[in-house]
Amino acid sequence: MRRTAILTTASHSRISSLSFRNAAVSLGFGLVTGAAAGLIGVGGGEFRLPLLLYFFQQRPRTASAVNLLVGLLTVSLSVIRRWTLHQWDVIDVYLVLTLIIASVGGSISGARYVEKFSVRFLKQVIYVYLTAVGCWMIFETITQADHVLWSPPAGWKLVLGAIAGFAIASVSAAFGVAGGEMRIPVLMYLFAVPVQEAGTISLAASVPTVAAGAFTYRSLGHLPRQAVILALIMGLGSLGGVLIGTALLPLADKHVLKGALGSILLAATLALAWPDLRKVTPSQ
Repeated sequence: MRRTAILTTASHSRISSLSFRNAAVSLGFGLVTGAAAGLIGVGGGEFRLPLLLYFFQQRPRTASAVNLLVGLLTVSLSVIRRWTLHQWDVIDVYLVLTLIIASVGGSISGARYVEKFSVRFLKQVIYVYLTAVGCWMIFETITQADHVLWSPPAGWKLVLGAIAGFAIASVSAAFGVAGGEMRIPVLMYLFAVPVQEAGTISLAASVPTVAAGAFTYRSLGHLPRQAVILALIMGLGSLGGVLIGTALLPLADKHVLKGALGSILLAATLALAWPDLRKVTPSQ
């Protein structure tokens, strides 16, 4: 009996220690990704997803649902803190509204029909896109140059915004991420939006995107109570990080931000590719 009690106590001790470690990792990782959201305008979902899958051992759909819920807390506060730092014109506001409406539909579509997507093909497209844009942004940072592929008239901005918003949100929801890493370069190079404003617009579009995706996953039963608790702990760290990142935003040079974003895109590519890389074993 005594030995059984000792073993039971030891077991409870390990469980408590593991829970404390998980909470600490959640808070710390949330702080880092939240700071990136506040400063650069990315949600950080590409980095949270591998952590949720392999450290916290969450099922893929539950990991995506938790990722979206944490992203919702992160991007919501980021938008509130960043919005007043810019001067907006009417076209910018219309573009935000267009992206929001298109993103809601795309997010619901991506979450509901994720099983019908060719995930392998989507991954390959994302890898190429993030790698190419990331390298280009770092090149522009080194050369201190700014390039815009196209600056469409107002009407075309709204049309392209609707198409891009729906497509990016569909892919983002399928992977359980906010999509800022894909959305910001589009705004910069196809809509001629400066990097700081592009980050804020992307975050504004991300709010309904991640909200619709999280609600859909929850309604489908992929977000149990334990996963909600994990999301709230990580989200608390993210909120603290957002406050730090947005406080530094007015002090950041645009080329520094672009270089940081380019580095994040390359790191996000590696983070998304990590599950596939783990499956690769060297030939004997």
